[in-house]
Amino acid sequence: MGFRVTIDGSGPVNLTEQCVTSVEFFSDIPKDSNARATDNGTALKIRGKLLFSLGAEAQDATINMAKWSVVPSESADAYRNVKVDVVAAGQIVRQFTLPNAFVMEYEEELDDETGVGAFYLHVKQKKDLTKMTKIEGGFSE
Repeated sequence: MGFRVTIDGSGPVNLTEQCVTSVEFFSDIPKDSNARATDNGTALKIRGKLLFSLGAEAQDATINMAKWSVVPSESADAYRNVKVDVVAAGQIVRQFTLPNAFVMEYEEELDDETGVGAFYLHVKQKKDLTKMTKIEGGFSE
């Protein structure tokens, strides 16, 4: 199983199966609810490897995630379309789309001994637009 992540915006992000190591989808429902709540939300937590390219042979897609994480909330670019494709045997088996997502958390962990880096991106769908979240599957060839 692999994951492809596409984030639209002024600094687009395209992450491949070689980069993304895990994805978690959340239907965020208040924990103190005793009935179906109306204050629901959706979120994605995406983890992966920082694949640096020596000599700039390939573009580092993760740099635009880091830049997006510091965009101020007043900017229209703070909200972006985030799409995650779950791929198995070369086929997309599930697709999550958060059309108005914003960054909740972004972290990069860099290790100078191994030369390996990792990232963590936590995005949420704008709460008043939760109904626009798409969860799709059952794609045919």
